[in-house]
Amino acid sequence: MSLLDWINPEDEKSNNKKIINLIEQNFCNVKSDQNDKLLDWINPEDEKSNNKIIINQIYQNFCYVKLPQDDKSEEVIKLLNADVYTCTCSEFRKLLVSSKSKRCRHIREALSRGFFKPENIPLEIVEQKICLRCFSNKFKKSGFRKVLDGSKRQRYRCLECGFRQIFGENGFRKMKNTPQNIVEALSLFFRGVSFRDIAAHLSETKDLRISHTTVQNWYIKYTELINSFLEDILRPYFSEVWSLDEMNINVKNTQKTGKGFYAWLWSIIDPKTKVIHGSVVSKKRSIVDARKIIATGKKTTGTLPSYIITDSLSGYKKAILRECGISKVAHIQTKSLVNGFENRPIERLHNEIRSVIKSNRGFGNDKSAQRYFDSYKSFHNFIRPHTGLPNKQTPAEACGMDLKLGTNKIMGLIKKSTEPEHKFAMSLGWRIDKVDIKNEGDYFRVTPKCWIDKKVWIEINDILRLDKFYWLNNDNEKGCWIRLKKQTSLMEFCN
Repeated sequence: MSLLDWINPEDEKSNNKKIINLIEQNFCNVKSDQNDKLLDWINPEDEKSNNKIIINQIYQNFCYVKLPQDDKSEEVIKLLNADVYTCTCSEFRKLLVSSKSKRCRHIREALSRGFFKPENIPLEIVEQKICLRCFSNKFKKSGFRKVLDGSKRQRYRCLECGFRQIFGENGFRKMKNTPQNIVEALSLFFRGVSFRDIAAHLSETKDLRISHTTVQNWYIKYTELINSFLEDILRPYFSEVWSLDEMNINVKNTQKTGKGFYAWLWSIIDPKTKVIHGSVVSKKRSIVDARKIIATGKKTTGTLPSYIITDSLSGYKKAILRECGISKVAHIQTKSLVNGFENRPIERLHNEIRSVIKSNRGFGNDKSAQRYFDSYKSFHNFIRPHTGLPNKQTPAEACGMDLKLGTNKIMGLIKKSTEPEHKFAMSLGWRIDKVDIKNEGDYFRVTPKCWIDKKVWIEINDILRLDKFYWLNNDNEKGCWIRLKKQTSLMEFCN
């Protein structure tokens, strides 16, 4: 019996060649006496009754599964870095709350047939060069841009709009220095090296003649970029316990307070994961200032904690009472000398900050101090490994906010922060010739240029759907895909 005898000939006409190809690839060398193993793929009894199990894999981690008793196909998705599966069927939702096993019939069928393996990837996504202005993929080489280290970067000119650009710079566009030198400078600064010492270090080790002002400009540019990116993507993270404390910092060009020029840094940290929830710089230690840091923590986490641990500063009690209420949060006050430093996590953080800012000999003004602590919060949460966490994780990884930054976390965070809004166009690959992409300001519109084959249309739809596009089908106009740039619901957009 041949292998294709198990397949209904009508399936070849109905775009079900994927199953045939998978069988030919996996079982072309199987002996005739082992053909009974193919029963796991298509049951002959199902063939007679025209009730087949149909599985169409779109990506490595995404497929459609239709069982004989189903009216429609269900979506089965596997997390890329975990053995976790989800399904859109009602059985899966019941298993979530009533069973230890979270794998419904659709998930089990897909796994039993060898799907979700790296070798079974029917849809190939190859990113290609896309113009930043007109989304064209037609270019020609147009000279080079020379960097300070002597290397050259190829420029390309768009044949449609004439715009010149360089691909693959990933956040370092129009920078004269190499990304490695910039990342090294940022890493040294957040570890306590001053701007002047960083410039001297690069001069000695890389023979790079730059001023300390250049290093400062790198710091301002990329910290603002990273902070803005993290504010947009971070989801609220609930912490049951907050550790809250304040510390004295030296600020030079500021209003004189008491006997000197200084300010106060207020911080909130999760004692378990070591995540910093907020940092605020103020001139005094009043109730108003204490309420500011609590309000910042509420905005970051999206909710109130169950416990707040502070020292014996009298202003904390009234600030927590006014911001949180007396019956929602338990306030635990400690006396460091009597109780033996029970609020150690926040004290450890402030000692860490003191060791880093010691070389700065104070901040220039209140604005630069606030900018530094906002950027240090990002460095502490996402870049700096913490020895108090398992396997030296970063605090963000410990609470489940893993951005997959790789070993060079500063470089990875800069690349994540500068990913183009039109990255979906690169994912379309050769399919981009089939659609017309327009940037309408508040949203992206993708419209088919002509009649598209059903198989190609499904591939385009699946790629755009993963990038949060919606398909709109109007009666009077051609249908199109829409993706909103702001967090606005599709219903509000249509209205």
